[in-house]
Amino acid sequence: MNKTFMSAMLALMLVSAVSVVSAVSGSIWTTSNQCGNDQQDVNQYSIGEKVYINGANFAEGSYDWSVKGQPGGASCDPSVVVASGSSGVDSSGAFCFEAYKVKNNDCGEYKVDFGNKKDNYHVNNVPLIPEFGLTIGVLTLLSAVGIFFFVRRK
Repeated sequence: MNKTFMSAMLALMLVSAVSVVSAVSGSIWTTSNQCGNDQQDVNQYSIGEKVYINGANFAEGSYDWSVKGQPGGASCDPSVVVASGSSGVDSSGAFCFEAYKVKNNDCGEYKVDFGNKKDNYHVNNVPLIPEFGLTIGVLTLLSAVGIFFFVRRK
């Protein structure tokens, strides 16, 4: 083989290796109500909490992101993008921003995409006492217990 062909092959392999490394670099995680490090990764959310997308080790640039409900009954928003946008990463390679505030009708699994990285989180939206608010449910339960003791006392 000639030197030109070998040089071209070596250059192609180097470019391929660099593009693979840059495609897999970076990591994301979610935190609630504030920015935080990857040790503070939060995957359980309640109504009203804010979902922050955090990341590190990204190449400088602009990246598209989205929050999407998972399909097949895994979420109250199956296959629906509930939030999306574009965010910049500076030369530090790190970022953090508020992406979404969990709504009253959210429940189940949601997937966060940022560039080519993914994370997920779960929304707990199960009422303690079905079809009643917490206050009405507690009052009903206390009334039932009170009536039980009143009837039993006689």
